Amino acid sequence: MPDQTKERIIEAAYRALVKRGYHETSMKDIAAEAGLAPGLAHYYFETKEDLLVATIEHACAPAMRAWEEAGMSLSGPLPENADPMGFARMGFDLAKQELKSYRSLFVLTFDMFGVGIHNPKIAAAVRSFIDERRAFIARITQGVIAGMPEPPTASADAIAAALWGSLHGIYLQKVMDPGFDADAAIDALSEMAIAFATATPTRFRQEG
Repeated sequence: MPDQTKERIIEAAYRALVKRGYHETSMKDIAAEAGLAPGLAHYYFETKEDLLVATIEHACAPAMRAWEEAGMSLSGPLPENADPMGFARMGFDLAKQELKSYRSLFVLTFDMFGVGIHNPKIAAAVRSFIDERRAFIARITQGVIAGMPEPPTASADAIAAALWGSLHGIYLQKVMDPGFDADAAIDALSEMAIAFATATPTRFRQEG
């Protein structure tokens, strides 16, 4: 029963935070959303920051399962027989689907980013969130680079950071403007990334 109560508080926090935002939502509001006494919310979560971190982890779980069901573990290495370029293409497709299926998650995520600028505890959670996903992209990028006839000057980590930032810039535009064509933007990013990975090596162009 206690675990069910904790889950109930987290789910209520997710609904309340998406609707009102971090700064406009109190622990009392979250307890009311859960139909519980305010003291019970504080019993499980000492601060609103602690509850926000737990809520983000809870909200990310369905999206992470979708990636894992497609054979792409966010935390583990690529399968030994993996086709990195195939994984890269799949990743862009899953990014489009993720944005459609979990829009409220990105509303909460961007709110967390803003809060983290001035809140050290949330900043630590934001860095962990970013590092995990950026490292995942870097693992795929490293596999793609290994198959390129001429490795790029930029490192896998730097390329991953550029891709992560580009994707989340697209996500932010979609959150702020529901009419924005995020699919087209992600397709354009995919086309640029794949063209970069499959370009004719510079030295071959010069010799030709």
